[in-house]
Amino acid sequence: MNNNVVLKAGFFGCTHAGYGMRGMARKHPSGLNIREVDGYVTYELVQRDMIASEVNFQVNGGDTFHVHHPPVRAVNAERRIDALRITAGIPAIANTGNHDVGAGTSVSAAALLHQPELGRCAVFVDPARPDDDMFGPVPGYYEVHQPVPEVPLFLHVVSHSGLDPRLQERGIEIDPRPISGGVNILVSHGIFSADGRLFGADDRHGAERLVPEEWADRGWDQTILSDYHTPGPIPGFGPADGRERGQVWMTGSLIGRGFSDDICDRGWLLMELTEDGRVTVTPRYVWRRPQIDFDVIDARGKTIDDINLIVRERLASQDWWDDESAELTGDGGYILRQKIAHTTNAQRHGIRALAAEWAVAAGRAAYWAFAWEDPLPNNHGSSALERTPRQHNNESRPRSLDLAHAFTERLDQGRIAAILRGMAEDIRKPVIARTQQMLHELTPTDPR
Repeated sequence: MNNNVVLKAGFFGCTHAGYGMRGMARKHPSGLNIREVDGYVTYELVQRDMIASEVNFQVNGGDTFHVHHPPVRAVNAERRIDALRITAGIPAIANTGNHDVGAGTSVSAAALLHQPELGRCAVFVDPARPDDDMFGPVPGYYEVHQPVPEVPLFLHVVSHSGLDPRLQERGIEIDPRPISGGVNILVSHGIFSADGRLFGADDRHGAERLVPEEWADRGWDQTILSDYHTPGPIPGFGPADGRERGQVWMTGSLIGRGFSDDICDRGWLLMELTEDGRVTVTPRYVWRRPQIDFDVIDARGKTIDDINLIVRERLASQDWWDDESAELTGDGGYILRQKIAHTTNAQRHGIRALAAEWAVAAGRAAYWAFAWEDPLPNNHGSSALERTPRQHNNESRPRSLDLAHAFTERLDQGRIAAILRGMAEDIRKPVIARTQQMLHELTPTDPR
């Protein structure tokens, strides 16, 4: 067995440049959202680590930007960091992800990454591109690239657009297959259909399109996907499952989006090709901001004072400051959340009254929040709606079941968050505002 490495490649995905987390305790000293700065820092750390590892080429798996129309600041930051790759003379391929494409026939934000003269080609649909700027077999949907001309290694890149099940209705067939005599790597942006962890993952990750399991069994040396934000091999399709060839990996993301993503390592995948033709994949991790989701508090049988004591003790256990994060980003605060389960309506009202005290107790944390899990129904049978306390005496007056408030509380959670994440920024904000207005007008009353 010859273990001499003849080629290295770096794979990463879901950079989400421009993402900012709502509800941060403060802004970054620069005035930006702390998590936006985190994203840029992580991307630069990954870029520098790939360069230090002497990769021969890079593959960006898609969702480079958090929204289809990224702000100029995010584009500028991405290009500033990519300049490291350009200086190192490393070629790159960038795919289109679901966050890169907007509604209708808009061109993918991945088009901003298409800079062939600077060694980077992007896979995106644009019929207006000249013929000499197209790559087959189906430009923008499924392209085959050979990053290092003297090495017969082929990247078969299927974009998010190429996974659209409606393409067949338009006479477009996406049928990726290995090239005989070469090393073949399948790359795509979507959820692997045989990943048993991901039933319902569209609620948590905005995933909409599937990479068929059948594709993975076509004889690829390896398959590397992006979209799901937890890195590593797909269970049942990794090296621990006895598959030397034909493994299926997820790059993960460079930043976690609040608590909708798993709390896990962030980084990139090192792919190595040895002289005997073997292809191995190794995760490489970089810094991430410390994040804690405290053990859920079961409110059943507990008083408000009981719950308050538990939360205050947890928040008092340290000052929630990380020196490494402070050195790298300019702010060392942790990200913290406490879920409280099976609360009654009365408990929820009492706990809300403690919110300001808890925020102070969170010390130097960059983010602190509490959230309900499986709230108990109120006296009128609704488990999803919260009564809003009035600021004046409301004896014998109706109390509102505030639908608009309940909707606002769920903007970063569950199905509502998944739907909103799939919208372009210029669509999402009006949709939120209009929905809030309509729900306020529809708010029923509770005649207590």
